[in-house]
Amino acid sequence: DGMDSTQTAALNAVVTRGAFARMLVAYSTFRESVGSQGAVGTLYKDLPGSSAYAPYVRIAVQQGWMSGYTDGSFRPDNTVTLEEACTAALTLLGYDITTLTGGFPAAQLNKANAIGLRSNLGCTQGQTMTLEEGAVLLYNALTANTADGSVYGTTLGYTVTNGQVDVSS
Repeated sequence: DGMDSTQTAALNAVVTRGAFARMLVAYSTFRESVGSQGAVGTLYKDLPGSSAYAPYVRIAVQQGWMSGYTDGSFRPDNTVTLEEACTAALTLLGYDITTLTGGFPAAQLNKANAIGLRSNLGCTQGQTMTLEEGAVLLYNALTANTADGSVYGTTLGYTVTNGQVDVSS
């Protein structure tokens, strides 16, 4: 799963960029290959290769789900807002966010709402997400359609029926 025991014990804690990168990878086809990433090199000036988040951040950035800052930092301890999480999840689902109607963050929030990513989420634009809200958003991604029209969870090998993921699959 995308969280360790400290995180599951603190679902109301804010989700950081490092933690969200880990969660994104856990909800992707790369979840099995994290161990093979290794701890080579420094990704960002504030994220050494030895960081527990390094392999997850490396995958999230390589896949375009998240990005660093122009000053060479990733800021793994910064919090994640609803619009940042929705943008990452849409990219995970294969949507080209540059083609969405409108500007950031309205376009991303509207698209996320339209495909069900924001179901059962109480947070609004500009709000920092909790670990629980991040998990709900990514669970919703499993039942959402990808940009090419398939149900995302099925692309990961899960059975999705009537908007529910069979976690035993």
